Amino acid sequence: MGSAIKINYRMAGPYIPQDGVVPTISPKYPALVDAHQVSGWINRLNSALPHFEKVANNGALWILEKEIQNITALLVEGQEIASSTALLTPVIEMIDRLAKPRLLQLQQVYTQAQGKITANPGLKKGDEKLAAKWKKLGLPPSVLEYHVDCARFLIESKLAFAIVGYKQTSGDSALHDLKLDVDGHPMIRMQGRYTRWEAISRELQFDAGIDKIKTRGQSGGSIQTWNYFHPQGLVPLDRFNYDAVYPIHQLSQDEYDRLLAHSKKFFDTNPEVDGGIPKDCIVQVFTSPRRQGIPEHPLLENLHKNIPVHVGIRLITADRQVYSFGYQMPFEEQAFVLSDIFSQYAMTARCKVSMLDYEELRSHEGRLVTSVPISTHRSQNILGFLNELNTKELRFQFIRQNCTVLMQDVLQRAGYFIPTRTTAGAVLWGLLPDLNQFPIIGGAVARIEKCASRIWDSLPQWLASSYKLTRDVLFYIPEKFGTILVNIGIWKIGAAKKTFPLQAGTEEEELTDKPGIQNFSSVIRSWTDIFKDQTSAVAHPKFLIDWQREQNSTFVEPSSDLPKLAIVPPVA
Repeated sequence: MGSAIKINYRMAGPYIPQDGVVPTISPKYPALVDAHQVSGWINRLNSALPHFEKVANNGALWILEKEIQNITALLVEGQEIASSTALLTPVIEMIDRLAKPRLLQLQQVYTQAQGKITANPGLKKGDEKLAAKWKKLGLPPSVLEYHVDCARFLIESKLAFAIVGYKQTSGDSALHDLKLDVDGHPMIRMQGRYTRWEAISRELQFDAGIDKIKTRGQSGGSIQTWNYFHPQGLVPLDRFNYDAVYPIHQLSQDEYDRLLAHSKKFFDTNPEVDGGIPKDCIVQVFTSPRRQGIPEHPLLENLHKNIPVHVGIRLITADRQVYSFGYQMPFEEQAFVLSDIFSQYAMTARCKVSMLDYEELRSHEGRLVTSVPISTHRSQNILGFLNELNTKELRFQFIRQNCTVLMQDVLQRAGYFIPTRTTAGAVLWGLLPDLNQFPIIGGAVARIEKCASRIWDSLPQWLASSYKLTRDVLFYIPEKFGTILVNIGIWKIGAAKKTFPLQAGTEEEELTDKPGIQNFSSVIRSWTDIFKDQTSAVAHPKFLIDWQREQNSTFVEPSSDLPKLAIVPPVA
């Protein structure tokens, strides 16, 4: 058991062990004990040891460390009793027959517990972070004490956020929750019924290499992955690889009616397409602008506005089914592209239309959700379009072809077009504050700009056109030079690279000004692309966000510590 630490048997306060050594005592003068002291210690140990054993067996390491500190005093007291003397033979027999075997059992568990902590310092720190997330989600604390393997699985796989998110969305803890069985064992909803964790852990595992829950023991191309949706819970469906798009939630009748009525506010500011045809389906787009640590200051507002955000899309059909999807790189592709942002960020990668957009259950600072009512015919066309995309090899590039382009394609099929195209140079210039945002001079600049705008609007068309032509000629060379510099910068961060070539026979180089999803091998394919304006084209979600803020059918889901699907506007 290693070298023992000698302590005074009259020590004050709990002994905090070091280096995985069980504390022992070597009293200078043996103590006298009686039956009452021995039986009291045995009773306290009988009460504390089962809990300590369970935590030592499968508890979070930071909790186990605290339990070691708490039980050290009981261990030291037992060692004092074991090394003491007694005047009466019955007391001596009680110590030998009852106290010493229990002390030995405690010492064995104690040693194993200390060894586990000493051997896993990194895991202990990870458990502390896990506990903070666990508490924030409001999940049962006892799982951290007795079934930390379950807690680690739920947090690492993000399944905990799905469970809590669907619970918050449906408001029904009977459908979605982490429940405890009669013996305190955690249970998770799986294929329509609550199943004990011990059974799930034998069947499923989380593979961090692909960031998916999969059937245990599988590898290579024959992997069955699992995800959590309403109302079944865990089901054998993959977010990226599927035969046909599928719903991830279903609204109640009341929720559907409220959402449909709210969505028709869209026609307050937009013409109704397909007049006279019932609009019983809804397309939603949602964004989650984040400050990203940028302080709130007028001079920093343009910087904040130009930080890209993800665009998620939903389709709610007349039977109240909710489809959630986004334009997303698979985990392996994204990990590779982001492994070196200074040389790979602008490279072209493979992409999929994923079910349950990854932004759905992420925390946010206020989510903008815009609803557009459409006909059943248009909703079927959108579903057919998504299924068609599922058969194609799609390309993703953070600058030119990101999540914004899928939103644009879907809204076009809903009957509306949202322009989002700009240039990288314009984005870089747009990061700087406007003169009217500066203190002191800002007000005067704003008045001058307003006056200049009125003068410009009053000019004859021929004069305005002549001025524009003159301006274009004078600034052609400086602007072209700026385009070349920007394109060289884009080339430097990977615009000429790709993670995988296009499939044989696929039409390549579809880099045009037309909106929507295009096929291309990479953004820069030859040295001549350095001189083209199209090379630095940007699909920027800031234009969508500006559009969302103008729509009466947009609602803001307030920020919350708990995940939730923000589908239906909050009740006033």
